[in-house]
Amino acid sequence: MEVLIPIGVLSIGAFFAYVIGRLSRSRSLTGLVAFVALLAAGYGVRETQNPVVEGELVSWPSKYDLGPISAYMQADPLGVLLAALAIGLAALVAVYSMRYMNKRNIGKFYGLLLLMTAGMVGIGFAGDLFTMYVFFEVMSIASFVLVAFERDEWEPVEAGLKYLAISTAGSLMALLGIALVYMYTNSLNLSVIPGLLIERSGSAEVAAIIALLVVGFGVKAAIVPMHTWLPDAHSAAPSGISAMLSGIVIEAGLIAMIKALIAVRAFDNGLLYALLALVTMFVGNLVALRQTDLKRLFAYSSVAQMGYILMGVGLAMGFPVQAGFSGMQGGLYHILNHAIMKGGAFLCAGAFLYLVGTRDLRKLAGIGRQAPVVGVCLLIFVLALAGTPPLNGYFSKLLIAKAGADVGGWGVFMIVMLVFNSVISLFYYLRAANIVLFGAIPPGQQPIKPVPFLITLPIVVLAALVVLLGVWPELGLQIVDPAAQHLDTLLLLN
Repeated sequence: MEVLIPIGVLSIGAFFAYVIGRLSRSRSLTGLVAFVALLAAGYGVRETQNPVVEGELVSWPSKYDLGPISAYMQADPLGVLLAALAIGLAALVAVYSMRYMNKRNIGKFYGLLLLMTAGMVGIGFAGDLFTMYVFFEVMSIASFVLVAFERDEWEPVEAGLKYLAISTAGSLMALLGIALVYMYTNSLNLSVIPGLLIERSGSAEVAAIIALLVVGFGVKAAIVPMHTWLPDAHSAAPSGISAMLSGIVIEAGLIAMIKALIAVRAFDNGLLYALLALVTMFVGNLVALRQTDLKRLFAYSSVAQMGYILMGVGLAMGFPVQAGFSGMQGGLYHILNHAIMKGGAFLCAGAFLYLVGTRDLRKLAGIGRQAPVVGVCLLIFVLALAGTPPLNGYFSKLLIAKAGADVGGWGVFMIVMLVFNSVISLFYYLRAANIVLFGAIPPGQQPIKPVPFLITLPIVVLAALVVLLGVWPELGLQIVDPAAQHLDTLLLLN
């Protein structure tokens, strides 16, 4: 039952955060309750680790009887990675929101934040497709409400409704794919499905299942052309939630897709994954070039970053013998780095919005000099996102490039596209940093108030991690490598 403890702690914490927030109306007290719940859940995740030893799976998913229903759960290294990232980023967002959010409905905010995090932990630990889908929906429903949380303006409500409609369509397609898997195998256990589908490998039925799963989970992962909800939702949401959505929620969607595709033996579609990766990174980067809204720029940047991650994962799944480990290592390490880089970038954008009430880059000119700590941290984040050495984004892109080199042939072409897109991204990242740090302060602008400590602290922590993982990448690889080895083992076993 240890694997259920983090999810239970987060669920109970969500209830208490809501009640305490409703009764006290205190941001600090409610945020502290949420933070303690996240710390306790993080400790629970640490106690559930079930690593891969010498390429062998230690155990298969365990069955849990929950009253009239049953669920398969397993704290494998991939689940531990997703849970650690979700809980860690949520803990920093909980601290940040103690000063950033309004007192009104503060209990609902922290309760939904904890439920969304519980959903992501459940996705990582789920050992069968239906359990994973249930937690996927828990994460999704909480995120729908959080996007539209600021109800005083129409923009968040419109963005939330668009997110709800598109994501629901994707979820239904994923559910249809899962139903087809059950129809053909009479099982949803992730460890059993591959053996039951082996006779249908390459059939039209399996091709239809793969298409439904890619589209269904690809909506949440913001893979082009299923990304259209993302720019509106990420820019309109409260900034702490923008950090969660871009930093880990879309990655949770991709991890759900990876788990499902490995189960249905979707290994003969390397060209498809490469094409999706290329289109995703090009669309994200090219559209970001035209943005004048800072949060919207970062939102389209997240689309491009998902393209980089999908490149590594696609190389691994398309060529498991040549690049199974290296592709998964690069993709998962970029998930780790993106959670830190993009989470910090959105928190910086939120700090500027807190100070002057706008996301318009032209009106943010020079604000980085007035809030120098946040301004310098923003520069660190955008340079890391562009893949500038010696920051962490450079190292994970290097690992993805290594996977392309391991594949050879068109894998080398993918490396060229990766470098080309990184150069494109450098233009809009540097433009944003130049305006924020060195632009002329708009005439007549009133002196800004100091940035609260609780808003600055999570930003500084994330910026320090960007630098630390850049100069000491082995630290991040300690959590990424077991997950990459686990997935590589599954690819080769299946």
